[in-house]
Amino acid sequence: MIINSCLVLFLILPSLCVPQVSAQQNHSAAHPGDRIYLDVVVSPKSGPPMKGLQQSDFTILDNDVPQTITSFEAVDGRQARIEVILVLDAVNIGSREAAITFEEIIKFLKSDGGRLAYPTAVAILTDKGLQSPLDFSQDGNAISAALGKHPIAVRSITENSDRGGGAARFEISFQTFAQILATEREKPGRKIVLWVSPGWPPLVGLENDRDAKLRQLQQLREEVFGNVVEVSTQLREGRITLYSLDPSALGDLEMGLTDSPTIHLRPPDREAYVAGAYKPSDVGPRDLALETIATQSGGSALHPGNDLASALRKCLADTASYYEISFDPTITTQPNEYHRLEIRIAKPALVARTRQGFYSWPWPVEKFQAEAKRLGRADDTSPQSASTESGARGHEPDYANARPYVDLPREQLVERIPELKSLRPVADQQELPMILQKMGERMDDFVHNISDLIAREDLTQERLNADGKIKAKQRVQDDYLILHHGYEWGAGAEYRMDDKGHRLGPIGLSQGYLVTSGHALSCIEFSTAAQPQSRFRYLGNEMLSSRETYVLAFSQRPGKVTFTTVMAGTGGQEADMLTQGILWVDKSNFQILRMRSDLLAPNSEIRLNQLTTDVTLGEVRLQDAPNPLWLPTDADVYIEIGGQKYRNLHHYTDYRRYRVSVKIGDPH
Repeated sequence: MIINSCLVLFLILPSLCVPQVSAQQNHSAAHPGDRIYLDVVVSPKSGPPMKGLQQSDFTILDNDVPQTITSFEAVDGRQARIEVILVLDAVNIGSREAAITFEEIIKFLKSDGGRLAYPTAVAILTDKGLQSPLDFSQDGNAISAALGKHPIAVRSITENSDRGGGAARFEISFQTFAQILATEREKPGRKIVLWVSPGWPPLVGLENDRDAKLRQLQQLREEVFGNVVEVSTQLREGRITLYSLDPSALGDLEMGLTDSPTIHLRPPDREAYVAGAYKPSDVGPRDLALETIATQSGGSALHPGNDLASALRKCLADTASYYEISFDPTITTQPNEYHRLEIRIAKPALVARTRQGFYSWPWPVEKFQAEAKRLGRADDTSPQSASTESGARGHEPDYANARPYVDLPREQLVERIPELKSLRPVADQQELPMILQKMGERMDDFVHNISDLIAREDLTQERLNADGKIKAKQRVQDDYLILHHGYEWGAGAEYRMDDKGHRLGPIGLSQGYLVTSGHALSCIEFSTAAQPQSRFRYLGNEMLSSRETYVLAFSQRPGKVTFTTVMAGTGGQEADMLTQGILWVDKSNFQILRMRSDLLAPNSEIRLNQLTTDVTLGEVRLQDAPNPLWLPTDADVYIEIGGQKYRNLHHYTDYRRYRVSVKIGDPH
């Protein structure tokens, strides 16, 4: 049997194109679970963002119903993780206007001596695609120089194209927008998209019933509604705020290539509420308009006139000071119900701006039912391994009657986990949201910087008798490869290799030992994106060696988890096991120093009574990483299954970047 901790990602990239618009209802793991996170800018009707407000100054209304705020933080933009993507839309701007707009962007980049407040990428959209000559940088002068070497390509779509090329221009614009969402949504932190454009051409065929049969019209509206839902969800989950800046006044418009200004949100409406579509029959040409999406995302639709550079700075001024707030919405059995959001401020003359709504998702009963049917079809192919494998995909453990650590009194916790004897309990949970946020940010940095690593592993595998004494053991040394790419949660794997770079099979399995792995990436479970999959409780404080730590209990939520412990049998069957446990978090830097995990509930089908994993993490410094990485130094895994007891002891040393191209075989 093989036991592996892994993060399972269900990610579908949107197919956002018109006229064949495709709605996708499966969302990424950017913000799994039910919690809604909002970035809120508060300011006078005219003036800079307001600092110094308290949680009591805010009221969240979901469809006019006040909600309980579950977390609150006043954010200083100078300390926040923020990226800026600036898009010059040469598809929808005339050539003379584009040249003037280009100069205004250069002016913006070179202001303040070329020192940009945040990592910024500038891209030019042409009908040949998106051109981005330089990656994210805070050196505005370097970006300007790189842009100067890439002149704007001459557009092949002309005013003589069908309806001024409106359909083609919309498809190019919207597909590019979808690509940016797909790239940015999985990254940690906020993302600000500044889209310089007079707007995308409007969708056609949604209002005139005479131009389409009723059934075709209904299908089109359903497809557009699906994309409205998907765009809204991706923007919210990815913490992406969109600003549209219409440069129309900067030069003479080329008629037929820039649409009538009647589709724009005029200046008085640029921050006003724009109603979302509640159902497919509500959708119209404006629901996928650039200005509509920008306003609904919590950004603005601006018409800067002759000073685009100042307008760009005004958009980024929203990030100087803002408030991050979350709440748990009411669970619904119906997907894609629109919820209007409103933030009210107790102090007079102040207004709040954030995303204006969200679409619901159903409680995952259907997922449970479908999964249960699928698991029930698992074959029992090996009588010899029936006690450990045949039920692996049978029935869920009895999570309903589980008693998670987060609910146990201190005395029972200490009885289960003697290491908590010296715990100094706390009276309330007021500090918990702050601890989770800071811990999540540390885990986000870990995901951002880990990339590919290799370490030396010293593994001791033990088979124990009924009294827990060793009756057989073996020791193996190998190279332990850790692969992790990009921001897609769980886009990684862990393998064992010999000293020649050849991938090793399940070590010890043929000798009757259990195989365990996956500990290097297990802390991803506590990243910002994955935290809503678990419940947490702040137990108190405790010294861990010489470090003062926060001690947290956690328990994974049945039906909401994508990061699971997987038990795999030799016949191909697998069982996903939910866990609970204890975290020791360094008070000085919010780094997880130690994590113990246990089963949330035993699994009687595979006769798994106990699975306890105790991981100790240590600081690892790499030359190309700006901050130290905290990686496992030791992992102690104890298992009771099928009336047998096992223990595996992992010791890791010599972490380093893995840069050699080695064929390690099919990871599956």
